[in-house]
Amino acid sequence: MKNTIIKQIEIPKSKEEAATAIITQIKNLIDVAEPEDLEKLQKSLEPKVVSPHERELAKKILGKDYVEPNPSRLLELQLANLQRYYQRRRELLAQSITSSKAAELLGCENRSTVRDRRIAKKILGLKDKGVYKYPLWQFDPEGDDGLIDGLTEVLAALDVSDFTKLNWLCKPHLAFEGKTPIEMLKQGEIEAVALEAKAVGVAQ
Repeated sequence: MKNTIIKQIEIPKSKEEAATAIITQIKNLIDVAEPEDLEKLQKSLEPKVVSPHERELAKKILGKDYVEPNPSRLLELQLANLQRYYQRRRELLAQSITSSKAAELLGCENRSTVRDRRIAKKILGLKDKGVYKYPLWQFDPEGDDGLIDGLTEVLAALDVSDFTKLNWLCKPHLAFEGKTPIEMLKQGEIEAVALEAKAVGVAQ
C-alpha cells in the first residue's frame, strides 16, 4: 500500500485554477523524484545558519519583532526524512526472498552462486537485518538466467547504491510515460531503460 501525505491548502477563488494546476504539477514531480533530489531541494529551502554577530545585528534592527530560530525544527525535518526513507525501504523489500530461496528458484547448487551473481551485478540484492534479500519481481522463468530480460544490462549501467537502484527500478518515471523501469523491461524496452539508467546519479 502506498503511503501518501495529504495537506489541505486554502486557495483564494481568484487564484484557484492556476494554483490547482501548480499543485498538481508539483505532486507529479514529487511522485517521480529520487529521494536524493528531494533531499537536495529540502536543504535548499532550509533557513540559513547565522553567526552570533549576525543574530545580534538582527536583534538590534528588528527589536521586539525579532524571533529566535528554532534549531529543533531542523532535527524534526531530518528525522521525518529518515523515517520516510526507512518506510520506503521496508515497502521495497516486502516482497523479497533470501539467498537460499533465490538459489532454489534459479536452480543453483548453493547460495554462494547467487552471492557471486550479486557481486557481479547480475542480480539485485540488499542486505537487510544481517541477510541479503532479493526482490521477487526480478525473477522470470522465461528470462535469461531466470531473470527478466535486460536486468543485467540495466544493473551494470546503474552506478549508484543498491537501495537507489531498487528505488529507481520501482518508481514511475516521466521518461517512460509514468511506467516503472521494471514495467518497461517486461515490455522489451531494454535499450531505453539502459540509456536512462546511465544518467542516474550523474551530477547535473
